[in-house]
Amino acid sequence: MQTEEQLKEIVRKKYSEIALQDKADNMASCCGAGGCSTEVYNIMSEDYTTLEGYNADADLGLGCGLPTQFAKIKQGDTVVDLGSGAGNDCFIARHETG
Repeated sequence: MQTEEQLKEIVRKKYSEIALQDKADNMASCCGAGGCSTEVYNIMSEDYTTLEGYNADADLGLGCGLPTQFAKIKQGDTVVDLGSGAGNDCFIARHETG
């Protein structure tokens, strides 16, 4: 069994490898379509590159759809992002909440 620090190091190493790769290498993400309903698949496969707040420099190709659109965020809402990506969901949510 691995220690907490060993697990953290594995995660750090994996995300470092991803951050150093070309974006095209990450296009598969971790979100497969297997077992998803059509509605869920459509939400998870949508592209957010045209949304206000999107930051191309923070797009490592690891996202899974449009969680900000799915959540129907409105002006004034408070948003907590527990994500593990580079922050595009936060950048978009910041624009949507004001």
